[in-house]
Amino acid sequence: VAPLDLLGAKNIVHEDRIMSIAMRPYLTSTTSTEGLTTMIASASIDLSAKLCKVTLNEDAAADSMDVDDGNKAKNNQQLRYNIEECAHLKGHAARLCSVAFHPTGRFVATTSFDHTWRLWDVETSSMAEGKELLLQDGHAREVYGVGFHPDGSLVSTTDFGGVVQCWDLRTGKSACHFLGHAKRVVCSEFSPNGFQLATAGDDGTIKIWDLRRRRPSASIPAHTNLITQLKFSHSTSSQNGEFLVSSSFDGTGKIWSTRDWKLLSTLEGHEGKVMGIDVLDGRDCGVVTCGFDKTLKLWK
Repeated sequence: VAPLDLLGAKNIVHEDRIMSIAMRPYLTSTTSTEGLTTMIASASIDLSAKLCKVTLNEDAAADSMDVDDGNKAKNNQQLRYNIEECAHLKGHAARLCSVAFHPTGRFVATTSFDHTWRLWDVETSSMAEGKELLLQDGHAREVYGVGFHPDGSLVSTTDFGGVVQCWDLRTGKSACHFLGHAKRVVCSEFSPNGFQLATAGDDGTIKIWDLRRRRPSASIPAHTNLITQLKFSHSTSSQNGEFLVSSSFDGTGKIWSTRDWKLLSTLEGHEGKVMGIDVLDGRDCGVVTCGFDKTLKLWK
Protein backbone atom coordinates (compact mmCIF):
# COMPACT_ATOMS: atom_id res chain seq x y z
CA VAL A 1 0.00 0.00 0.00
CA ALA A 2 1.47 3.34 -1.04
CA PRO A 3 1.10 6.55 0.96
CA LEU A 4 -2.10 8.46 0.19
CA ASP A 5 -0.25 11.31 -1.52
CA LEU A 6 1.24 8.85 -4.00
CA LEU A 7 -2.16 7.34 -4.71
CA GLY A 8 -3.25 10.69 -6.06
CA ALA A 9 -4.60 12.68 -3.13
CA LYS A 10 -5.20 16.24 -4.24
CA ASN A 11 -7.27 19.06 -2.87
CA ILE A 12 -10.63 19.69 -4.51
CA VAL A 13 -10.64 23.40 -3.77
CA HIS A 14 -13.80 25.05 -2.49
CA GLU A 15 -13.97 28.37 -0.67
CA ASP A 16 -15.75 26.82 2.32
CA ARG A 17 -16.73 23.48 3.86
CA ILE A 18 -17.56 20.56 1.58
CA MET A 19 -20.85 19.01 2.69
CA SER A 20 -21.17 16.05 0.32
CA ILE A 21 -19.17 14.03 -2.17
CA ALA A 22 -20.15 11.35 -4.70
CA MET A 23 -18.34 9.04 -7.09
CA ARG A 24 -19.59 8.42 -10.62
CA PRO A 25 -21.15 4.93 -10.54
CA TYR A 26 -18.98 3.30 -13.19
CA LEU A 27 -15.53 3.30 -14.77
CA THR A 28 -15.08 3.86 -18.49
CA SER A 29 -12.14 2.44 -20.35
CA THR A 30 -10.54 4.88 -22.75
CA THR A 31 -7.21 4.62 -24.58
CA SER A 32 -4.18 2.98 -23.01
CA THR A 33 -2.63 6.42 -22.62
CA GLU A 34 -5.55 7.88 -20.69
CA GLY A 35 -6.19 4.74 -18.69
CA LEU A 36 -9.37 4.32 -16.70
CA THR A 37 -11.42 7.37 -15.81
CA THR A 38 -14.21 8.23 -13.46
CA MET A 39 -15.51 11.40 -11.85
CA ILE A 40 -16.04 12.89 -8.39
CA ALA A 41 -18.71 15.47 -7.57
CA SER A 42 -18.54 17.70 -4.49
CA ALA A 43 -21.04 20.13 -2.95
CA SER A 44 -20.06 23.00 -0.67
CA ILE A 45 -21.54 25.75 1.46
CA ASP A 46 -19.70 28.16 -0.88
CA LEU A 47 -22.86 27.94 -3.09
CA SER A 48 -21.26 25.70 -5.72
CA ALA A 49 -20.61 22.13 -6.75
CA LYS A 50 -17.57 20.88 -8.63
CA LEU A 51 -16.83 17.97 -10.94
CA CYS A 52 -13.36 16.43 -11.00
CA LYS A 53 -12.08 13.87 -13.49
CA VAL A 54 -10.05 11.03 -11.96
CA THR A 55 -7.72 9.19 -14.34
CA LEU A 56 -5.63 6.13 -13.57
CA ASN A 57 -1.91 6.62 -14.24
CA GLU A 58 -1.17 3.19 -15.71
CA ASP A 59 2.62 3.42 -15.33
CA ALA A 60 2.35 4.30 -11.65
CA ALA A 61 -0.29 1.63 -11.13
CA ALA A 62 2.02 -0.97 -12.65
CA ASP A 63 4.85 0.15 -10.38
CA SER A 64 2.61 -0.15 -7.35
CA MET A 65 2.07 -3.83 -8.12
CA ASP A 66 5.77 -4.39 -7.38
CA VAL A 67 5.82 -2.57 -4.05
CA ASP A 68 6.53 -5.01 -1.21
CA ASP A 69 7.63 -2.78 1.65
CA GLY A 70 6.60 0.77 0.79
CA ASN A 71 10.16 1.96 0.09
CA LYS A 72 9.72 1.89 -3.65
CA ALA A 73 6.46 3.80 -3.33
CA LYS A 74 8.22 6.52 -1.36
CA ASN A 75 10.83 6.89 -4.08
CA ASN A 76 8.30 6.81 -6.92
CA GLN A 77 7.03 10.34 -7.41
CA GLN A 78 4.35 9.39 -9.95
CA LEU A 79 0.81 9.70 -8.68
CA ARG A 80 -1.31 6.63 -9.22
CA TYR A 81 -4.34 8.82 -9.97
CA ASN A 82 -4.50 12.19 -11.68
CA ILE A 83 -7.31 14.45 -10.44
CA GLU A 84 -8.38 17.35 -12.65
CA GLU A 85 -11.18 19.82 -11.98
CA CYS A 86 -13.39 19.88 -15.06
CA ALA A 87 -16.59 21.76 -14.18
CA HIS A 88 -17.86 24.37 -11.72
CA LEU A 89 -21.62 24.19 -11.14
CA LYS A 90 -22.97 27.57 -10.06
CA GLY A 91 -26.54 28.76 -9.65
CA HIS A 92 -27.73 27.97 -6.14
CA ALA A 93 -28.44 31.03 -3.99
CA ALA A 94 -27.58 29.40 -0.65
CA ARG A 95 -25.34 26.68 0.76
CA LEU A 96 -25.41 23.27 -0.90
CA CYS A 97 -26.23 20.18 1.13
CA SER A 98 -25.97 17.02 -0.97
CA VAL A 99 -24.86 15.75 -4.37
CA ALA A 100 -25.65 12.49 -6.18
CA PHE A 101 -24.92 10.91 -9.56
CA HIS A 102 -27.63 9.51 -11.81
CA PRO A 103 -27.21 5.71 -12.33
CA THR A 104 -26.04 6.33 -15.91
CA GLY A 105 -23.36 8.73 -14.70
CA ARG A 106 -24.56 11.39 -17.16
CA PHE A 107 -26.24 13.70 -14.65
CA VAL A 108 -25.68 15.13 -11.17
CA ALA A 109 -28.32 16.37 -8.74
CA THR A 110 -27.64 18.97 -6.04
CA THR A 111 -29.74 20.23 -3.11
CA SER A 112 -29.58 23.53 -1.29
CA PHE A 113 -30.82 25.74 1.52
CA ASP A 114 -32.33 27.94 -1.25
CA HIS A 115 -35.32 25.51 -1.24
CA THR A 116 -34.39 24.06 -4.65
CA TRP A 117 -32.76 21.03 -6.17
CA ARG A 118 -31.07 21.12 -9.55
CA LEU A 119 -30.08 18.64 -12.25
CA TRP A 120 -26.84 19.16 -14.17
CA ASP A 121 -25.46 17.66 -17.38
CA VAL A 122 -22.13 16.07 -16.50
CA GLU A 123 -20.86 15.54 -20.03
CA THR A 124 -21.32 19.08 -21.39
CA SER A 125 -20.59 21.16 -18.29
CA SER A 126 -17.34 23.12 -18.29
CA MET A 127 -15.18 25.21 -16.01
CA ALA A 128 -16.77 28.34 -17.47
CA GLU A 129 -20.35 27.20 -17.02
CA GLY A 130 -22.11 24.16 -15.60
CA LYS A 131 -25.03 23.15 -17.81
CA GLU A 132 -28.17 23.21 -15.67
CA LEU A 133 -30.94 21.00 -17.05
CA LEU A 134 -33.58 21.46 -14.36
CA LEU A 135 -34.31 23.81 -11.47
CA GLN A 136 -37.10 22.53 -9.21
CA ASP A 137 -38.41 24.89 -6.53
CA GLY A 138 -41.29 22.73 -5.28
CA HIS A 139 -40.09 22.58 -1.67
CA ALA A 140 -41.20 25.15 0.91
CA ARG A 141 -38.17 24.56 3.15
CA GLU A 142 -34.44 23.88 2.86
CA VAL A 143 -33.76 20.82 0.66
CA TYR A 144 -31.20 18.41 2.06
CA GLY A 145 -31.25 14.77 0.93
CA VAL A 146 -31.21 13.52 -2.67
CA GLY A 147 -31.12 10.09 -4.29
CA PHE A 148 -31.86 8.40 -7.62
CA HIS A 149 -34.11 5.42 -8.33
CA PRO A 150 -32.11 2.39 -9.58
CA ASP A 151 -33.63 2.67 -13.07
CA GLY A 152 -32.95 6.41 -13.21
CA SER A 153 -36.58 7.45 -13.70
CA LEU A 154 -37.13 9.10 -10.31
CA VAL A 155 -35.20 11.31 -7.93
CA SER A 156 -36.07 11.65 -4.24
CA THR A 157 -35.50 14.83 -2.24
CA THR A 158 -36.08 15.59 1.44
CA ASP A 159 -36.49 18.86 3.29
CA PHE A 160 -36.39 20.50 6.71
CA GLY A 161 -40.18 20.67 6.83
CA GLY A 162 -40.43 16.88 7.03
CA VAL A 163 -41.51 16.46 3.39
CA VAL A 164 -40.26 13.69 1.09
CA GLN A 165 -40.74 14.26 -2.65
CA CYS A 166 -40.31 11.89 -5.59
CA TRP A 167 -39.84 13.58 -8.96
CA ASP A 168 -40.31 12.21 -12.48
CA LEU A 169 -37.12 13.05 -14.36
CA ARG A 170 -38.89 12.84 -17.73
CA THR A 171 -41.17 15.75 -16.85
CA GLY A 172 -39.39 17.38 -13.92
CA LYS A 173 -42.67 17.30 -12.00
CA SER A 174 -43.60 15.70 -8.69
CA ALA A 175 -44.69 12.07 -9.02
CA CYS A 176 -45.67 11.69 -5.36
CA HIS A 177 -44.86 13.02 -1.91
CA PHE A 178 -44.83 11.54 1.57
CA LEU A 179 -45.59 13.08 4.96
CA GLY A 180 -45.01 11.41 8.30
CA HIS A 181 -41.72 12.56 9.78
CA ALA A 182 -42.06 14.85 12.80
CA LYS A 183 -38.90 16.84 12.09
CA ARG A 184 -36.29 17.50 9.39
CA VAL A 185 -35.67 14.72 6.87
CA VAL A 186 -32.02 14.60 5.82
CA CYS A 187 -31.53 11.32 3.93
CA SER A 188 -33.32 8.95 1.57
CA GLU A 189 -32.40 5.71 -0.17
CA PHE A 190 -34.22 3.63 -2.79
CA SER A 191 -34.24 -0.13 -2.32
CA PRO A 192 -32.31 -2.12 -4.98
CA ASN A 193 -35.55 -3.42 -6.52
CA GLY A 194 -36.93 0.12 -6.74
CA PHE A 195 -40.21 -0.68 -4.96
CA GLN A 196 -39.42 1.02 -1.66
CA LEU A 197 -37.93 4.25 -0.40
CA ALA A 198 -36.30 4.57 3.03
CA THR A 199 -36.11 8.01 4.68
CA ALA A 200 -34.78 9.31 7.99
CA GLY A 201 -33.80 12.44 9.83
CA ASP A 202 -34.08 14.44 13.01
CA ASP A 203 -36.89 12.45 14.64
CA GLY A 204 -34.73 9.30 14.92
CA THR A 205 -37.14 7.15 12.92
CA ILE A 206 -36.66 5.29 9.66
CA LYS A 207 -39.73 5.24 7.45
CA ILE A 208 -40.21 2.76 4.62
CA TRP A 209 -42.51 3.93 1.82
CA ASP A 210 -44.23 1.63 -0.68
CA LEU A 211 -43.76 3.35 -4.04
CA ARG A 212 -46.32 1.21 -5.85
CA ARG A 213 -49.11 1.88 -3.35
CA ARG A 214 -47.72 5.29 -2.40
CA ARG A 215 -48.14 4.78 1.31
CA PRO A 216 -45.97 3.97 4.36
CA SER A 217 -45.21 0.29 4.91
CA ALA A 218 -43.06 0.52 8.07
CA SER A 219 -41.93 2.99 10.73
CA ILE A 220 -38.85 2.02 12.73
CA PRO A 221 -37.92 3.80 16.01
CA ALA A 222 -34.28 3.42 15.08
CA HIS A 223 -32.10 5.92 16.95
CA THR A 224 -32.22 8.37 19.84
CA ASN A 225 -30.84 11.26 17.79
CA LEU A 226 -30.64 12.53 14.21
CA ILE A 227 -30.04 9.83 11.57
CA THR A 228 -27.32 10.94 9.17
CA GLN A 229 -27.33 8.29 6.44
CA LEU A 230 -29.11 5.20 5.11
CA LYS A 231 -27.79 2.54 2.73
CA PHE A 232 -29.23 -0.70 1.39
CA SER A 233 -27.00 -3.67 0.68
CA HIS A 234 -27.05 -4.65 -2.99
CA SER A 235 -26.77 -8.39 -2.48
CA THR A 236 -27.18 -10.57 -5.56
CA SER A 237 -29.04 -13.12 -3.45
CA SER A 238 -31.92 -10.74 -2.71
CA GLN A 239 -33.46 -8.16 -5.05
CA ASN A 240 -34.57 -6.15 -2.05
CA GLY A 241 -31.12 -6.18 -0.46
CA GLU A 242 -30.55 -8.36 2.57
CA PHE A 243 -30.27 -5.45 5.00
CA LEU A 244 -30.47 -1.70 5.51
CA VAL A 245 -27.87 0.21 7.53
CA SER A 246 -28.22 3.53 9.37
CA SER A 247 -25.87 5.94 11.15
CA SER A 248 -26.72 8.53 13.78
CA PHE A 249 -25.66 11.37 16.03
CA ASP A 250 -26.35 8.95 18.91
CA GLY A 251 -22.91 7.42 18.24
CA THR A 252 -24.07 4.14 16.68
CA GLY A 253 -24.60 2.44 13.38
CA LYS A 254 -27.34 -0.16 13.03
CA ILE A 255 -28.18 -3.01 10.68
CA TRP A 256 -31.82 -3.83 9.88
CA SER A 257 -33.38 -6.84 8.18
CA THR A 258 -35.29 -5.93 5.01
CA ARG A 259 -37.60 -8.91 5.53
CA ASP A 260 -39.26 -7.67 8.73
CA TRP A 261 -37.30 -4.47 9.54
CA LYS A 262 -36.05 -5.91 12.82
CA LEU A 263 -32.69 -4.89 14.30
CA LEU A 264 -29.90 -7.34 13.41
CA SER A 265 -26.93 -5.59 15.00
CA THR A 266 -25.81 -2.38 16.71
CA LEU A 267 -22.37 -1.04 15.79
CA GLU A 268 -20.84 0.65 18.84
CA GLY A 269 -17.30 1.98 18.98
CA HIS A 270 -17.25 5.58 17.80
CA GLU A 271 -16.71 8.34 20.35
CA GLY A 272 -19.36 10.84 19.32
CA LYS A 273 -21.56 11.33 16.29
CA VAL A 274 -21.50 8.83 13.42
CA MET A 275 -21.70 10.91 10.26
CA GLY A 276 -21.84 8.31 7.51
CA ILE A 277 -22.27 4.62 6.75
CA ASP A 278 -21.99 2.41 3.66
CA VAL A 279 -22.11 -1.25 2.69
CA LEU A 280 -19.20 -3.12 1.14
CA ASP A 281 -20.98 -5.66 -1.03
CA GLY A 282 -19.34 -8.71 -2.53
CA ARG A 283 -17.79 -11.86 -1.14
CA ASP A 284 -16.23 -10.02 1.81
CA CYS A 285 -19.39 -8.14 2.74
CA GLY A 286 -18.99 -5.55 5.49
CA VAL A 287 -20.03 -2.12 6.71
CA VAL A 288 -17.90 1.03 6.98
CA THR A 289 -18.68 4.00 9.24
CA CYS A 290 -17.10 7.43 9.84
CA GLY A 291 -17.48 9.74 12.79
CA PHE A 292 -16.71 12.98 14.59
CA ASP A 293 -13.91 11.09 16.35
CA LYS A 294 -11.89 11.35 13.10
CA THR A 295 -11.95 7.59 12.49
CA LEU A 296 -13.22 5.19 9.85
CA LYS A 297 -14.32 1.81 11.16
CA LEU A 298 -14.83 -1.40 9.17
CA TRP A 299 -17.32 -3.91 10.56
CA LYS A 300 -17.56 -7.55 9.49
